[in-house]
Amino acid sequence: MSPPSGPTTLDRRDLLKAAGATALVGGLPGCGPTADSALPAAGDETADPYASLDGWDLIRARVDTVVIVMMENRSFDHYFGARLLVEGDSRIDGLLPEMSNPHPAGDPVAVFPTDDFCLEDPPHSWNSSHDQFNEGNNDGFVREFYDRYPSVAAEAMGYWTRDALPVFYRLADHFTICDQWFCSVMSSTWPNRFYASCAQNGGVQGNSFPTDPCPAIYNRLTEEGISWASYYGNAPFLIIIPEVIPDGVHFKSYEDLFADAEAGTLPQVVLVDPIFGKADDHPPAHPVAGQVFVASVYDALARSPQWDRTLLIITYDEHGGFFDHVPPPKAADDRAEAGFDQLGFRVPTLVVGPWVKADHVSHVIRDHSSILALLEQLHGLPPLTARDAAADDLLEVFDLEAMRTGAGLQPVVLDPIMADEDELFAEECVTVRLAPGPRDRFITHQPELEAAMDRRLAGSPLDRRDQTEAIWNALLDHASRRGLLVRKGPR
Repeated sequence: MSPPSGPTTLDRRDLLKAAGATALVGGLPGCGPTADSALPAAGDETADPYASLDGWDLIRARVDTVVIVMMENRSFDHYFGARLLVEGDSRIDGLLPEMSNPHPAGDPVAVFPTDDFCLEDPPHSWNSSHDQFNEGNNDGFVREFYDRYPSVAAEAMGYWTRDALPVFYRLADHFTICDQWFCSVMSSTWPNRFYASCAQNGGVQGNSFPTDPCPAIYNRLTEEGISWASYYGNAPFLIIIPEVIPDGVHFKSYEDLFADAEAGTLPQVVLVDPIFGKADDHPPAHPVAGQVFVASVYDALARSPQWDRTLLIITYDEHGGFFDHVPPPKAADDRAEAGFDQLGFRVPTLVVGPWVKADHVSHVIRDHSSILALLEQLHGLPPLTARDAAADDLLEVFDLEAMRTGAGLQPVVLDPIMADEDELFAEECVTVRLAPGPRDRFITHQPELEAAMDRRLAGSPLDRRDQTEAIWNALLDHASRRGLLVRKGPR
């Protein structure tokens, strides 16, 4: 899978040229320049409502829609380390050729470009992640993978390049990439997704419900009259938070996402889930599926009349057991004495929108609670815990001068993803290849999530697991119609 030939990077001059152009494949109907033509001429500060604003007052005047996409189980070095090692972008804290991990049964394994698209899932539990960390040595990734799947243990050190991740690299060229964004807990999916919504997880180390209450940002948004929705394909991951009550108002489908974006009626806070077990990047999912999904979400926002009011955050719940060379720091936490102040490894994170800094690499230390700090700043909400109270609020990624002048970034051109039917429908990418057994029975590859759905969504139309294949095919058709995907060869 690779993009067609053509430009894949932009310098600052390219960005300025693009500011007056329509930018997505096939054009952006109804999406003109971001600059507000209703504003008075620059320099007339007595009439210009933005000229005297600064900081969060200015951001609130420009941004009222925040979209959050959280993918699954990849580390920063695994996805973006090649920007330094292969592409020579010295701004990125990425991979170096001498980086390696010891192998329990052989020579050390250096970082290398992988071609194993449908790899089995490396370990990434609380214990495994701490063993990978090894008191800051970050030398346990191969060892932990070897304990589970010795024949492929070296793959923990593999990395992807632009050819495999054309959408992510294109967005990083144009908008902002964060190379110091850590997952919130040195553990697995549930603890990190709890922190992304609650700034805590009740002190649970693994994928289970907490016994202590975990008030979520979404409950607070409802209380304050701030609109929000969770758009999902086959499974809403927000179902894991007991305090969030599933309903047809706040839990909506992909079909609703595309329709609401086109109509300009997206709520103020939008959570978009991937198709779990199909297009979420959770091994063994093929990376092309995640690229199609993210491209489709981005395209919907870029074409929307809400583009000039929108901020899109794309991140990953946790590192998934893949190598990252940066030892995670600690953060403020109400359960520091139990080890919850220890952040997990870096995850790939992009911040996209008309008002972010162009072609920017942000080195500010953040974790998923920074999303909460951002929402709290935008809407004047108090923090949920000590974690989000101390978290960076993303102020640094905004281009305040562009906000004052109205010269925001236009959507960037996405080269169509070229993929054959074997890549889009590879059986080994949606079933557990190396260890057939109980997990094969879980459509989402998330047994704990499905158990939660069985309990909380029994008989509800919100449970769309049995529609997974149809939802995936519909997304592929949508991406093809939009010019985001070119499908090669017969299925």
